[in-house]
Amino acid sequence: MRNRYYLIGYMGVGKSTWAKKWAKASQLPIHDLDALLESRLQMSIYEYISTFGELAFRKQEREEIQRSATLEGIIAVGGGSPCFYDNMDVMNAQGETIYLHAGVGFLSERLRNSTVAGNERPLLKDLDVDMYPEFVGKHLLERLPYYEKAAHRISVEKVDVLESLLSLTRPYIK
Repeated sequence: MRNRYYLIGYMGVGKSTWAKKWAKASQLPIHDLDALLESRLQMSIYEYISTFGELAFRKQEREEIQRSATLEGIIAVGGGSPCFYDNMDVMNAQGETIYLHAGVGFLSERLRNSTVAGNERPLLKDLDVDMYPEFVGKHLLERLPYYEKAAHRISVEKVDVLESLLSLTRPYIK
């Protein structure tokens, strides 16, 4: 029985939101890889990348993924986490991986709304919102081979996401 679930997918797909809903409905503990990193690094990811660069951040992220082997429950990971080093293989070995999938239009609109609301995303900081669809389309295509290594795929636009997530844990929850 596995008690560790990694929720992966592109930025803006709703990993953190669905992780919270799933945790509440299943009564499983929830962990956010970015929050764990920020706590350990004593600064926001945005600040860390701005100060030390993306490569340094990806090394720290890799260490946090390895540390997550001691955690139980649902772990929401950053959109790029599966795409560096052997992170996807490590997550697959340590638990169940679930890829939350959405199309470019859906993701672009979610990211546009997030930007307008004041949420900073390092990858989008110098990009005009009108360029989001082109950027997301290209970027998602590059990341897809990593995301598709997940044990499970859930389309957030087409199915009852919470019911799909709960079906993964139902055999283990009493």
